[in-house]
Amino acid sequence: MKSKLSCFILFSIVSTLPFTVSAAEPGEASLTLSMMKITDESLDVLAGTGVTIDDSDTVTNITGGFYVSPNLSLEAGIITGAEVSASVSDGDSGTLYGKTYSVSGTISITAKTDPSYLFGVKYSSPESGPLSVYGKGGMLFWNVSYIASASGTVTYDGTAYSGSSSLTFHSADGSDPYFGWGMSYAIGKDNSINFDYMLSEVNDTDISGYGFSWVRNF
Repeated sequence: MKSKLSCFILFSIVSTLPFTVSAAEPGEASLTLSMMKITDESLDVLAGTGVTIDDSDTVTNITGGFYVSPNLSLEAGIITGAEVSASVSDGDSGTLYGKTYSVSGTISITAKTDPSYLFGVKYSSPESGPLSVYGKGGMLFWNVSYIASASGTVTYDGTAYSGSSSLTFHSADGSDPYFGWGMSYAIGKDNSINFDYMLSEVNDTDISGYGFSWVRNF
C-alpha cells in the first residue's frame, strides 16, 4: 500500500511539469527522493532445511547534491533503516558470524539496520536529449543489530538464553564503498525521473537494491 501511494504521489507531481530539458550549472544543487527494494544477504548463511528467510525490504532515500560541473556532482544522503529475518526450526545448529549456535525450541532472527548515511560523487553522461545514463560511488556508513526472538533455549557462543524473550546478541557498525548506475529521463526544465541499481556491503555481507527516484535541480 505504501509503495502504491508513493507511486501515485510521484506521478501526480511530475505529470504537471513542462517537458523541456536544461543541463545543470556549476553551483546548482539537487534534491533526490527515492524508493528502493533492497536485498540483504546477512542471514543467508542460515539457509537450510526448516529455515525460512525473508532477505528483502523497501527503504526510502533522501539525497542532496551539489554540481561542480554540468556532469559531476557531490552527494550526501540518508537511507532509512531496513529489516530482514529468518525463522529457525528446533534442533538447528551451525555458525553465525564466526560463533556457534544451536536451537532448542523456535527462534526468529532479525537483522535490523539503523538509518545509513552515504557520501559520494555522481557522474552523468552529457545531455543530448531527455535520456541520459549515470554512475555513482562513495562510502556508506551503517549500523546493524541482530535480534533473536526465542521460545525455548538458544545457545550462542557457549551462552544459553532461555525463555520467551527478545535480545540483541550481536551488533556492528562501520563503512563500506558503494557503487551504482542508472538511467535518467528529464521530465521538465529542472526535474527528472531516475531508475537505478546500487550495491554495497554491510558487516561483510552483500546488499543490493534497485528503485526509482524523483530529482529536482535548484
